[in-house]
Amino acid sequence: MAIVGTRHPTRFGRDVAQRAARVAVTSGLGVVSGLARGIDTVAHETALEAGGSTWAVLGSGVDVPTPVSNKGLAEDILARGGGLVSELPPTTPVSRCNLVARDRIQSGLSLAVVICQCETSSGTMHTARFAVAQGRPLVVVRPRGDDAAVMASSGNVALADPGGCDPALLAARGEVAELVRARRPVADVVVDDPEELAELFGRLLSAQRRRSRSPRM
Repeated sequence: MAIVGTRHPTRFGRDVAQRAARVAVTSGLGVVSGLARGIDTVAHETALEAGGSTWAVLGSGVDVPTPVSNKGLAEDILARGGGLVSELPPTTPVSRCNLVARDRIQSGLSLAVVICQCETSSGTMHTARFAVAQGRPLVVVRPRGDDAAVMASSGNVALADPGGCDPALLAARGEVAELVRARRPVADVVVDDPEELAELFGRLLSAQRRRSRSPRM
């Protein structure tokens, strides 16, 4: 399960990430995120604390995980049976372009993508776009709490809007923009309480198991 969001979460965002990661582990799922500060860090740490495995998809070579402040977390992820994932050669430094490109891997590795909290300016919106393009269920938690929490969740609000949202907010172009434009809301699932994720994750896992048992032509 990809659990992603802003580098600058409020208490609401951190709480959602913690609950989502715990529910994923309890459901027997691994947690995928990007090792960035904020929501990603909370998701990885919570998965480990809950006794689960987690994978960090990097915008750099696997030997130069960033930020440097998360080097210890990267080592813990490996020690606990998870992994660092990158399509880039060793020693490749992080870059904005590489961070955007890695977002499609976060989505592609997962049964679904959970947006915990993000602004419309956040790189998390790229992950939302890739989820739409790849046909991965996009799950958005509706923000609640004080004004600061809602302001830091403008991406959630846009993705959960029953009237849809401007494809430009997801940097979507061409066919993907048409897919985004046709979705009202853009999110496949909007939850008001993170506790609702337990039932959702269970359904997704059951569906995946049925598909894996189905005979292939």
